[in-house]
Amino acid sequence: MAGLRILMQGGNAFDAAVAASAAMNVTEPMTNGIGGDMFSLNYVAQTGKVTALNGSGSAPMKATLKAYQDRGHQTMPQFGILAVTVPGTVDGWATLLDAHGTMSLGQVLQPAIELATEGFPVNEMTARAWINVGPRIKDCADAVKVYWPNGRAPRFGEIFRNLALARSLRIIADQGRDGYYLGELAEKIVQTSQANGGLFTLQDFAEHTSTWDEAITTDYGGYRLYECPPNGQGIAALMALNIVRGFDIKGMGLLSADALHVQIEAMKIAF
Repeated sequence: MAGLRILMQGGNAFDAAVAASAAMNVTEPMTNGIGGDMFSLNYVAQTGKVTALNGSGSAPMKATLKAYQDRGHQTMPQFGILAVTVPGTVDGWATLLDAHGTMSLGQVLQPAIELATEGFPVNEMTARAWINVGPRIKDCADAVKVYWPNGRAPRFGEIFRNLALARSLRIIADQGRDGYYLGELAEKIVQTSQANGGLFTLQDFAEHTSTWDEAITTDYGGYRLYECPPNGQGIAALMALNIVRGFDIKGMGLLSADALHVQIEAMKIAF
């Protein structure tokens, strides 16, 4: 609905996509956020060209092998402050809109800001996922304060408001991407990182940029299929299709056990 609203206001598909992405930051915070990354596969009708935008962030400049070994790690930690990279989402949104949008970042963030301020009813699947991530945030007082407003994850049907996120989105809406990477928000992220043994510096944020990449492709069943190149996982889907091409999936029956077996094994091999 956030994307549809932007289309009805005269925005194009790129404007709507960013609006929908921002709204999901509010309504599905366990899987989306302005502290994360974004990848965008783009088709522009006027040129017929497909491009890939990599809006993911680098590791902090202090994240050397020695830094991790000195902290007692022999493998890369998957969770916690030492697993965090520079957030790329906001710069990715801004870069995409600058290239292909017709509205400002401030305009397309309005539905998300309203959702965060006024609240929304938590749906059933989201409520279940919210509970599942509980163990990862229980030791972080700030996360508990924001995402467990009643000392627990919101339940199905309950109204959830996120005034802290609404404030952050307003800063980005008013100041653009620099409000995130060069201003108060970057400063707070770096302060929190340093207070918890992390490696971020303000320079990590100031020097972040998104990158335009050439989409990777394969042919399957008479169609050309496009994906974002690594460091996204789209290459695995294309590799799996190249494997599956050697089997008569249609003859097996689309949802038959044999067809599903081939596709599952193809994805395992590709990954």
